[in-house]
Amino acid sequence: MFFVNGNHIVRGRPEDLARRDLLRKLATHGHLVGNHTMNHKNLCVEREAMAAEIDGASEIIAYATSVRPLLFRSPYGARCRELDRKLADRDVIQVGWNMDPQEWRGEDEDTIVKYATAALHRARGPVILLLHDKNVTAGHALRRILDFVDDENARATREGSPPIKLVDYRVFLPTQALPETGLEPWARSVASSLGALAGLRALF
Repeated sequence: MFFVNGNHIVRGRPEDLARRDLLRKLATHGHLVGNHTMNHKNLCVEREAMAAEIDGASEIIAYATSVRPLLFRSPYGARCRELDRKLADRDVIQVGWNMDPQEWRGEDEDTIVKYATAALHRARGPVILLLHDKNVTAGHALRRILDFVDDENARATREGSPPIKLVDYRVFLPTQALPETGLEPWARSVASSLGALAGLRALF
């Protein structure tokens, strides 16, 4: 999942246009682009900006990707009842994290990998790893972390132990049955007829 600040993609500078194009490509390839506010404000401190920060980022992300953001990551991990209400009113789900190597401080690649792999060794439940694209070493570190997961899962297969299961953003979304269209009885009738025809063919 990629959570973005709207202020990095809202203007008409070449870099903003390039970022919008990148978001479009990410969405086209099935990645989820989430809302991280317009200007990275602590919304539980600057409450008067809450609605504009959420809605502004949602609009520009929807414009860039043709998909309205379903998930939200709060800057600084801020959480308060008013923010929860604002997100619920918009049918947006807040996502946190529980593994933060703080690579934005300028940590080197080896330090990031060491932190993440040690945390994965200790983990006894779901893990959400937080990384930022400000530091290019985070991208290199992520590749090594995923290689570590592959190696651990190969070992788990050999030893018959539980693997590390990678999941995507769908784990955050509620399961909803699709509304009926009125054509379901007809579709079931056609399927039943086709099944009967297949049975007749089997007799000859």
